[in-house]
Amino acid sequence: MGFDGRVTRKEFFGLAAGAALLPGAAQAVPFEPSDDTIEVSDLEVADKVAGIELTPSQRQLCLAKVRENRKNYDTVRKLRLPNNLEPRLVFTPLATARYKSPKLSKLSIGATAPQSSDEDVAFQSVAGLSALIRSKEISPVELTKLYLKRLESYDPRLHCVVTLTAELALKQAKKAEEEVMARELRGPLHGVPYGIKDLFSVAGYRTTWGAEAFKDQEFDFDAAVVEKLSQAGAVCLAKLSCGALAYDDVWFGGQTKNPWNLRQGSSGSSAGSASATSAGLVGFSIGTETLGSILSPSNRCRVSGLRPSYGRVSRFGGMTLTWTMDKVGPICRTAEDTALVLQAIAGWDERDLATTRAPLTIGNFKDWKSLKIGVLTDDKESPIETADWAKELKDRGANLRPVKFTSPIDAIWVLLGVEAAAFFDELTRSEGIDKIGKLWPPEFLSARYVPAVDYLNAHRARAQLSVDFEKEWGDLDVVVTDHFWDDVFTTCNGTGHPQVIIPWGVGSNGEPKSVSVIGRLFQEGTVAAVAAALQRTQVHHLKRPPI
Repeated sequence: MGFDGRVTRKEFFGLAAGAALLPGAAQAVPFEPSDDTIEVSDLEVADKVAGIELTPSQRQLCLAKVRENRKNYDTVRKLRLPNNLEPRLVFTPLATARYKSPKLSKLSIGATAPQSSDEDVAFQSVAGLSALIRSKEISPVELTKLYLKRLESYDPRLHCVVTLTAELALKQAKKAEEEVMARELRGPLHGVPYGIKDLFSVAGYRTTWGAEAFKDQEFDFDAAVVEKLSQAGAVCLAKLSCGALAYDDVWFGGQTKNPWNLRQGSSGSSAGSASATSAGLVGFSIGTETLGSILSPSNRCRVSGLRPSYGRVSRFGGMTLTWTMDKVGPICRTAEDTALVLQAIAGWDERDLATTRAPLTIGNFKDWKSLKIGVLTDDKESPIETADWAKELKDRGANLRPVKFTSPIDAIWVLLGVEAAAFFDELTRSEGIDKIGKLWPPEFLSARYVPAVDYLNAHRARAQLSVDFEKEWGDLDVVVTDHFWDDVFTTCNGTGHPQVIIPWGVGSNGEPKSVSVIGRLFQEGTVAAVAAALQRTQVHHLKRPPI
């Protein structure tokens, strides 16, 4: 069953939220058996795939049930389940109720950096843009036109824009300008233009998920994060590129480039969000992360990214990849900006079962001496490394001590592939599998051979990982590391812990360096406060790419 690319709200809930609907695709099922009769010899082959060893009598014993199950699979496949429909196996992060977060003072919007040109304005932080708007040094309409011009000018080099939402942007900017002139201020994002990863629906515009199979897909409603930003008075400039179905930086329009090195991709999958923010084409952007898709492009493009706790931000209206791991977060020029944006988009949503009512407080520290910081090390008995960021934290009076965590077992990540394959099952069984890039097809196809028992046991192993990680974390407030892609990074994507990454110069090999601050569950305010304090001692985030 195909459709014309225009989907109503009713159809979203009943049919089209998922990749199960493929515009114009033939419903060929390439790996359906031509003969439905399953024999004992077939089970012997299946045993090898599953890594089990049954006796001939055991295979004969289960044959009738296997044949029955095979018919049940067909029944489920005909249901055409929507992408946003979760099984009632909702992942719940293991937060410690007894933990008391450090007290934070109120975060005030500071003065802007000096600006003498449009480019100076374009590279302002969110806080700086907010100050310019509130002081009426620039209007939301003027700012929106400035960014739209930059998007049109630089996109041919960066390939970061899927769709400009110019008409919507100018409408929102005009409304924001009228409210600002009347002193009806909504908050720090009022009148600030942004871009959003093209996994999220924006009414009246395409939502392509980065894949050719969905390049004409359109929904008639806004995603939850778009609703929240509209309520905050922010201005939606563009749908920004993402790797096909949220994998890497290659989409149907090409490869999104790193503004610092146009011979290099921007990394993914929030490729366009990081690239556009780095190049000063938007005030801030929205990305998503399942396993690195905010932090990796933020590192590559030398911007600040925040992966919130699992459940902090509603994913309603966004493409589901894995219901137990997907997170939504901001990509900005500063860590302080990520906190301001998160404050606007966070909150419980009845349409997303994973969302939380946990309070969110942002600000600055009052008492650094009470702060307990773990410094990631390969050996807890070795001295804390003497990195410049560690010295800065020590000088502020923070209590630093080495910490080491147990590495996660790779088997846990089978969850990602199986869950994603479940959402895109009908597409996988159709000719549409040839229209989603080169990276996902082997993942989706191989997931068919993962035994259900082992899939559920992988969930249990992930639960054990959460228990062990919480124990090893102890009474620490945050953990800081300059290793971007490591075991703790992957662990935290599995356990749901928040992490902020900030640029920290360039290494001897010319590759960007960064510092990461990892926090306890639902303690994004503490994480952002530590990262912002470190960032204020540096100038890395103030540098501009040579585009």
